[in-house]
Amino acid sequence: MNTVFQKLLSIFMSAVMFLSAGLFAGRSADDASAIVNNEFARAGYELTLKILDKSYNLTSHKTLDYMGQSNFAYVWPAASLIESVADAYRLFPGSLRLRAYYGDMLTNGLGRYLVKDAVITAPQEEYGGISYYNSYPGGKGDYYYDDNEWVCIQLLLGYGQLGRSELLKAAEDNLVFLWTGWDNTLGGGIYWSSKYESKNACSNAPAAIAFLLAYRFTRNEEYLEKGRMIFDWMNSNFRENDLFIDSINVENGAKNHWKGIYNQATVIYAGSLLYEITGEKEYYDLTSATVKATVGHMFTETQNEDGTADINMNENPIFKAWCVGWLARSYEKFYTVDPGKDSLPMNYVAAVLKKELGTKDKDGFYDPYFCSGGVDEENYTEVLGQDGVASAFLCTAYYETLLKQ
Repeated sequence: MNTVFQKLLSIFMSAVMFLSAGLFAGRSADDASAIVNNEFARAGYELTLKILDKSYNLTSHKTLDYMGQSNFAYVWPAASLIESVADAYRLFPGSLRLRAYYGDMLTNGLGRYLVKDAVITAPQEEYGGISYYNSYPGGKGDYYYDDNEWVCIQLLLGYGQLGRSELLKAAEDNLVFLWTGWDNTLGGGIYWSSKYESKNACSNAPAAIAFLLAYRFTRNEEYLEKGRMIFDWMNSNFRENDLFIDSINVENGAKNHWKGIYNQATVIYAGSLLYEITGEKEYYDLTSATVKATVGHMFTETQNEDGTADINMNENPIFKAWCVGWLARSYEKFYTVDPGKDSLPMNYVAAVLKKELGTKDKDGFYDPYFCSGGVDEENYTEVLGQDGVASAFLCTAYYETLLKQ
């Protein structure tokens, strides 16, 4: 069969599938048509369903680390899969299938990791009656503040999309735990883990997002103040040339200067929220500078012989495909608050994703390193990798179909 005809047939069948499934409840015909015709929307939707089929069980509420294996996922990849489902549901709000998975994962799925009424012994104080999410289901060992922040963010976004009050209650309970990680050592900041050895970008920027999202839904000024405190502390201690370093060792003050994608992305998202909430130009200026700095840090642009630009993603900051999902999500969020509506960052992401579409393997999965040069075939089955690809597709599709001016 002619490959062009095959591609056209695939697009046609995808469109029929989307429309017949009633995926666009509440959307205008023009919006639905734009989404149907967007290749990233189709790829992200299909990939999300494929991951769910192979990695989440609606009966046992079990998430897998690797598709095709039996091991329970840690709570980080479990939360990251919910991120992709949330991104897909935002585009396709009429999908009953997505809605069923989304609601179950936020309650029964995450419930497997929940520890209630715990005692937390932090460096400067002991806290009782605390609820948090352990790194592994049923465990009561080490806990991580960043793990809980990914969960808390999804509980809040889930509340926003599904309107279920128990999700907001669970998120607010978790915010109490998150604040046990803050103390005045190094002038503030939230620790990374129960070992209380370092304060990391990954345990502070997502915390700021969680508190700021909670403020958006509750108008509780305490949440806004805590989100602002975390963001301001990060800018004072982690910012280097408008990018953000990885961590600071509390004992000796040594800094890890690695600047990974997800640390920049979550700071951009938090700064966008702060500017959106407060209207204070300082937060826009700080966030805009980081957005501009990330473009050069994350991407390389070269000129082809025909004069066109070739955009590639740099390998070193990637870490996991999940990070690229967060970069797309954060660029998209910044676009919604940017008065200048600069499209360059999202255009760079889209250019990389165009190549990513061509990496689809026989099982329907994609290169977890976004053509940057990383090689690890096993990661084609890693949930944390593939759901990052799905989120990157879906957030870019949301930008191209519903936001782009």
